[in-house]
Amino acid sequence: MLRTLFSPLIELLLPPRRTEVLVRELTMSTVRAIAAQSTDGTLPYHDPRITALMWELKYYRNGRAAAFGSEILSDLLLDCAQEALGTPLLIPIPMHESRRKERGFNQTEVLCARTLKHTDEFFTYSPDALVRMRNTPRQQGLTREARLRNIEGSMWADAKAVRGRTCVVVDDVTTTGATFAEAKRALLAEGASSVLCVALARS
Repeated sequence: MLRTLFSPLIELLLPPRRTEVLVRELTMSTVRAIAAQSTDGTLPYHDPRITALMWELKYYRNGRAAAFGSEILSDLLLDCAQEALGTPLLIPIPMHESRRKERGFNQTEVLCARTLKHTDEFFTYSPDALVRMRNTPRQQGLTREARLRNIEGSMWADAKAVRGRTCVVVDDVTTTGATFAEAKRALLAEGASSVLCVALARS
């Protein structure tokens, strides 16, 4: 009640971010309609509304953005579960420890945690099965070849966790597929039977 009463004053003193305003204006039906326009059900990152949603999730852990994203991701993951033999492992793309300390959270883990509310019975969540061993420079602005070189050999997989298992790797945004390629390499090297890669958004 008090929050509602003083909200206009708070926003006058501390104006909301432009991306935050765009996410507030979104509805779940709008996000689903945007996702339906793509051939694979992922969100198109070039859409300004989706750019705002992903930005708010990635840098501010915006709860509304996470709720919208987790519902779309749930649909994508359930399609994967139907293709897999047995119960697949759900693995978020890892973040190097120094970057996690800087940001305070891994947005992909936030997405997975929210998504498990809808998909828990179909997956075994394994957030530590894949580890980022090397703190690579940011991928933004690099060509695909440069991205592949940048991230090559940066991940390690826990053989005890992944051997003989179907692994479903989740990331918030994919551009060239370089991060997924490195995750797949690390998991297969430690005996994963197969690796499926799912991104919420594609740029």
